Amino acid sequence: MLRHASKFLIFGVLVAVVALPFVLRQLGVGDTQAVTLPKGVAADRLIVVTPHNEQIRSEMAAGFNRWRKVAALGPVEFDWRASGGTTDLRRSILAQFTALGQGGRSLDEGIGLDLFFGGGTYDHEKVAAGVRLGDVMEPVAMAPDLPEGLLGQVFPKATLGGERLMHPDHLWIGTALSSFGIVYNRDVLVMLKTDAPQTWSDLADPVYAHWLAAADPSHSGSIAAAFNTVLRRQGWTEGWDTLRRVFANARYFSSSATRVPVDVSAGEAAAGMCIDFYGRTQAQAVRSDGWSGDVDRTGMSRLGYIDPQVNGASMTATTADPITLLRGAPHRDLAEQFIAWLLSQEGQRLWQAAPGTPGGPQREALRRQPIRRDLYTPVGRAGWTDAQLDPFVTAVDFPQGTPDYFGFVAPVTHAMAIDVHDDLVAAWAALQATPVTHPQYADMQRLFDAMPEALTPAWPDTELAADHVAVLADSQHPRHDEAVGVLQVMIHALATRKADQKLRDAQQWTRFFQNNYRQVVALGAL
Repeated sequence: MLRHASKFLIFGVLVAVVALPFVLRQLGVGDTQAVTLPKGVAADRLIVVTPHNEQIRSEMAAGFNRWRKVAALGPVEFDWRASGGTTDLRRSILAQFTALGQGGRSLDEGIGLDLFFGGGTYDHEKVAAGVRLGDVMEPVAMAPDLPEGLLGQVFPKATLGGERLMHPDHLWIGTALSSFGIVYNRDVLVMLKTDAPQTWSDLADPVYAHWLAAADPSHSGSIAAAFNTVLRRQGWTEGWDTLRRVFANARYFSSSATRVPVDVSAGEAAAGMCIDFYGRTQAQAVRSDGWSGDVDRTGMSRLGYIDPQVNGASMTATTADPITLLRGAPHRDLAEQFIAWLLSQEGQRLWQAAPGTPGGPQREALRRQPIRRDLYTPVGRAGWTDAQLDPFVTAVDFPQGTPDYFGFVAPVTHAMAIDVHDDLVAAWAALQATPVTHPQYADMQRLFDAMPEALTPAWPDTELAADHVAVLADSQHPRHDEAVGVLQVMIHALATRKADQKLRDAQQWTRFFQNNYRQVVALGAL
């Protein structure tokens, strides 16, 4: 009874805070500094695993403590565990739960962590799936006990652009929206004598050779999501053709996705793929005039960011940035209260409000897209940094039936590019140096773009092979279901391989690509 009563109390306070912004402004809530605890003063505590940067961590902790202060609640000490990218953190969480279970202990004891906050839906889905102990999958995530009706207010529709905004059983819940695009340095582009990129394929231009920054998708969930977006928008075969050229133009593959916009900003690279708020935040950081509006306003910043388009149609994806309550959370009630606050209008506003505006961040704009649709109104947008954004208008569904390739992005990228990067770069250079009239050029092109058999869809005829992207885009096409079926068969075959088989596959794919690249170089020398 006491537990449920506390939920109603929390909900009532949330409603009051949302309904009385004027009162909050009078109290100076928007300008209140983060609560700092005098020595010896005890505080409630939250232990949160997150890939979020220090800026987000700091502002979210301060915002939550401002709300608690107004609600006459004590301060919360946040213990942030931010030791890697989303994928690395997810692996650590699952490994700790696995070790707990294999040690004969109950998973209800938990692993000393309350929340997994931030990153992409793929990694949170993996946590929601649980860990295998013997022949049983044991859950390691819990559905939070939230105020009645809150999720219905936040998510009048459970999907956006065909992507889920929360887990069907609430084992993860979206807290913000992310898209993926291209960050570029205008000064370097002038030096390279090329225009600003508009879409993914622009980065495949040889003009970018040695001038692209890239991150490793096996460490970064956001960059894996960006590569996955290229594949789902352009098609499996065409997408890998584009990505292979992007990889060949890359100077390196960083384990941290945040390095990409930083290096582009510094002129160490001309462009790179990144999650939207990395690009927008870095563009804001290098402005000389202090203005924090549209980063692409001509002449206002050397750094630009764009969500790729083709003929006005979006080529990006809009996905949720979730939070997951972990099993055995030592501070469950407080963790659930934090989730409820994140989903409130006050918590959501913090993602986009400009510094100095009521309820805004203390130092810098976070430049994230709120997930609450009811904030995308003229009143709700007041004081926003990126008031022109509206993902609920711009988000575009993927072609019906298009598989999700996320789980295969990292292993294929490593085999195709990261583990054989010198050979890939040499083959790309040889191809560019060879005239198309050269007798070996066609074979060089074929070898450069070849894929191992397991990664090649088994199209029944050349017509469907050539037209499958257009067929997928037309759900009424008579061969639509056939095209979907071919891709799903390939993906199912890859997904159901056992762990040792997947390891052998990766080794074979690496040798396949390396041998082909070396043949390209040899043919170019004839």
